[in-house]
Order: sequence, then C-alpha cells, then structure tokens
Amino acid sequence: MTGGMDKSLNVILYEPGRIMYVTTPKCGSSSMVNLFLTMAGFDPRDRQIRKLAWAASADGRLAERGLSIRQADTADMLAIRAEHPDHRLMANIRNPYDRVLSNYFNKLNRYAKRFDRPTYRYGKLRQFLEGPKSWPLVARGNAYMQRRLGFQALLDGLARHGVGFDAHYALQCELLALDRLKYDRLFRLETLDADFRDAMAAAGLPARALARLRAMPRNNRTEYRGDQDRLLTPEARAIIARLYAADFAALGYPV
Repeated sequence: MTGGMDKSLNVILYEPGRIMYVTTPKCGSSSMVNLFLTMAGFDPRDRQIRKLAWAASADGRLAERGLSIRQADTADMLAIRAEHPDHRLMANIRNPYDRVLSNYFNKLNRYAKRFDRPTYRYGKLRQFLEGPKSWPLVARGNAYMQRRLGFQALLDGLARHGVGFDAHYALQCELLALDRLKYDRLFRLETLDADFRDAMAAAGLPARALARLRAMPRNNRTEYRGDQDRLLTPEARAIIARLYAADFAALGYPV
C-alpha cells in the first residue's frame, strides 16, 4: 500500500475554477505546477518552478490568487478531497511502459539506494568526481548507475521486491485511490498538450487565465536517446504488464 509513503503527490487547489488537481510522480508533476502558476499570473522559470511555488505559498501570494499547492501522500489527498467535495477532481495518468522507462533514466537512484547499494555508491561517487557543476544533477549519477544496472536488471529487481517501495514506482491507481474516488477527468500525459486548455475552458476558467496558456510548458522531460524500442523488449514489456496489471486495467492503456 502507498499510504505511508513520503509526500510525493502534489495537490493543487485552484479556486477560480473550483478545481482540485492531483499529480503523481513521473506523470508531469512539474509541468502541472508550472501550468497552474502560469494561469494564476506567475512567471515560473524552468528548474525554479517548485522554489517559486513554495516561496509564494509561504508569503501568501498563492492564496491571494486563489491557488494552493500542497505536498501530500494518498491519505492526505483523501482528507483534502473530503474538505473540498464540490471541486472538480482531476489528475494526470501515464502509460505504465513509459513511466517505468522514465524511472530508469531519472529515478534509478531511488531503486539502487534501496536495493543495490554498491551501484548507488558507485554512481554517486562518479557524479561527485565530475565536480561541483554535476553535484545537483541527479541524472549524472543515474547515468553511471546505468552502467552497472541495466533496464532488464531493474525490472527483474522490481519483480522480486515489488513496486510499492517508492511513489515514483508505485501503482498510479493506488496513489490516486481510484477505488475510493470518482475523478471528473483523468488526463493522459501523452495527449495533455491537446486536451488541457480545452478542458479548462469547459470548466469555466476566466478568460485572462486561459489567455496565459498560449503554450503548454512541459518540464523535466525524459530523453530516451532513441533507446525506447531497444529497452522495451517483449520480455521487458511482459514484466511491466504483470507488475502494473492493475494500472493497465484501471487507466485503460493497452497491454
């Protein structure tokens, strides 16, 4: 279960549209924070989005514009929903194949730290030796970890240990409590650019907020470097389909 995990969800309350928007890890969380900050009239910059959000929350600027962004786990999210039952409930979802592959490139450190400490230490040491410019870049350590821990080895490890150890790997249907909540809209990350603005217009958002969404920002995109077809072998896909069977069923993605 996911209730005891760290607070890896973002719960966004946007009062001009009476919207409660939940984002789970590796499903466009940073992009959604960016979008709602933009609609509220802020000017977020890439890699400073969350810093702006937390600073504006602390000094009251978010509340002045009808926006709040809270870090939560699933239990917190359910409590917030109970406090705001009249809000439209929305969330992002993502194809489990792409989400696992994205974790391999961006969150391998979380798996290695828990289950493969020698690989984790090797990656962090090599990252450190690159110098101060690399120290904040988690992707640099992950790149070295990938030299010792291949994608198939990660999947074999997930099959042994399960996926509930970290919210980035956990089932989306459990994080979002789909068995307990009815969502007004689940946005597929793959078609978010085409769907989000029209949905906000249908929700009756003020014209000035919609006008700020001329372009759909997408932050922290995973660059697969053309490796997607090579890594998602039939064997890899079969393991992911088995591990994330509940997500495929609940979210409607084809296996």
